[in-house]
Amino acid sequence: MRVGEMDAQVMWISHGRLESISGAEDAWSEKADRLLGSGAVQIILTQTTLTIRWHLFAPNWSSLYYVLEWLPAQTGICRLEYFAAGWFYEDFSDVSQAVPRIRQLMDKSDVFLRSRVFIKPVDMESTQVPGLLQDVLMKRDAPAEYGVDCVEDPETRNFRVIRIGERTPIAERWGMTPVCFPCMPGNDYDQLVSSIYPKVLQTGEAHYDHVYAAMQENDGKVSWVPYQRVVLPKVFRDGTRGVRVVSKIAPVDIQVI
Repeated sequence: MRVGEMDAQVMWISHGRLESISGAEDAWSEKADRLLGSGAVQIILTQTTLTIRWHLFAPNWSSLYYVLEWLPAQTGICRLEYFAAGWFYEDFSDVSQAVPRIRQLMDKSDVFLRSRVFIKPVDMESTQVPGLLQDVLMKRDAPAEYGVDCVEDPETRNFRVIRIGERTPIAERWGMTPVCFPCMPGNDYDQLVSSIYPKVLQTGEAHYDHVYAAMQENDGKVSWVPYQRVVLPKVFRDGTRGVRVVSKIAPVDIQVI
C-alpha cells in the first residue's frame, strides 16, 4: 500500500538486494554518493507516484534487475529519474510501460553525450504544438509577458537578453534576472540556441523548433529540459531590432538517449 504524499516511503536497492527502507529522503550529498559511488538505486513511493532514480553510468545493473523483477507487481504512475550529464525525467501513466524503457537505458549505459544541447526543426503537422505557441505562430506576435527579448551586440555580434517576461518558463523556474543560466552569454547553450536569430532577423519570418538541453538550476543541479519555442523578429520601442522568444516546456521530438 502506498503512503501519503507527505510521508513518502524511500527504498534503497544496493548490490542487487533491498538495503533499507525509510520514511524520508537522504540529504542530497549522501544521496548523490550512494547513486554514483555505490551504484545504488533509489525508489520513492507516494500515494500517486512511484519514482525510480539512478545514475546511468554507475555499477548498478544487479540493482536494476532487482527493480525489474519487483516492478511488475506495482501499479500506478511511474517516473524515471536518471543521470547522464544531467538529470532526465520521464513519466509513464503505468509502471508496466516503464519496464522496457529501463531495459533500453541499461543497454545504453555506455553512451557518451558529446553535446549538452540538441535542437531540431519540426514540422508542426507531425507534432503536438502547445496552444500558446500555436497562437503565437498564427498571429506572428506574442504578449510581452510570454516572451524573452534579445538584441544583437553590434560589436561582438552576440545576442543578449534585455527582458524576461513574467509568464515565461525562465521566470517561473529561474527568476527574472538576466544572469541565470539560460540567459548567460557566451556558453555553448547560448551559442547554439541563438544561432537561428540572425536568420530570423534576415528573413523576417518566425521560426519554430524543439530544444532539449542540460541546464543548471539555481541550486547547482543540472537537469535536462525539453521545450518547444517560437522565435519572432521584433522591433522594439527604441527602434532596436531583435527577437522575441516564446517557449513552453513540453514533450519534444528528440531522443537524446
